[in-house]
Amino acid sequence: MPPLMPPADAAGDAADLFGAVSAAYGRHRPTYPEAFFEAFAAQLKPASGAAPLVWDCGCGSGQASRALARRGIRVIATDASAAQLAEADPHPLISYRQAPASASGLDDASVDGVLVAAAVHWFAGDAFNAEVRRVCRPGAVMAWIGYLPFQVDDGSAPPGRATAMGPLQRALDHFYGETLRPWWPPQRHWVDQSYAGLPFPGQEWDFPTDLWIERRWDLQQLLGYLGTWSAVQAARQAGHDPLPQMAVALAQLWPEAGAMALLVRWPFMGRWGVVR
Repeated sequence: MPPLMPPADAAGDAADLFGAVSAAYGRHRPTYPEAFFEAFAAQLKPASGAAPLVWDCGCGSGQASRALARRGIRVIATDASAAQLAEADPHPLISYRQAPASASGLDDASVDGVLVAAAVHWFAGDAFNAEVRRVCRPGAVMAWIGYLPFQVDDGSAPPGRATAMGPLQRALDHFYGETLRPWWPPQRHWVDQSYAGLPFPGQEWDFPTDLWIERRWDLQQLLGYLGTWSAVQAARQAGHDPLPQMAVALAQLWPEAGAMALLVRWPFMGRWGVVR
């Protein structure tokens, strides 16, 4: 049976793993659907005359923070990794701070919303939920967002199918599910089940089910993204890099030996609602 929630030291493990690839993380990690940020912003209810204030917890290098700021939302963006924060682009509406999720340093009842992008599985639980309730104003909105394993369309899908399930996709699925199996942290299963089972501190709403993240990448761009995975980094720290061998295998399957840009799609997922 998986643990009921991530272990207490999981956030520290994440800071170590992602801090080591912080520059690559900022370059290669995909951003999130703009339509979701529009929907999230529409749910914020700031005090009269004030711009909304959102806590972006586990902000990494600030991808989600910048999406909020583009909509005139003030953001306090925290992360446990100083290396990740060092890669964040400055913005006048964003205040970056190094802090753990359970001790943000924010004032009581100070924020109109909380956003956690691709990170809540590292620290969800009673301590984080207590911090959320402490810093949120009445009626504040919280969203946990992320994405499921990607799919690559190599052009071999039959009509009406968005993605192919040919040799290229099977090789990528095997790399994710089998080659890297010993190296994925236990928290990964929360992502694979769209955060279901983690304790949510409020009343949930139906999460959008029709949003995708899409990019057109060649093989080198995809390999850059694979290099940011926590399992790849854990294997490297143990003295084994699984990526070079995978790169050779993919180059044999990828059109034009990896030079062609293919459609890469991630199903967007998450949970959201009003904090209670």
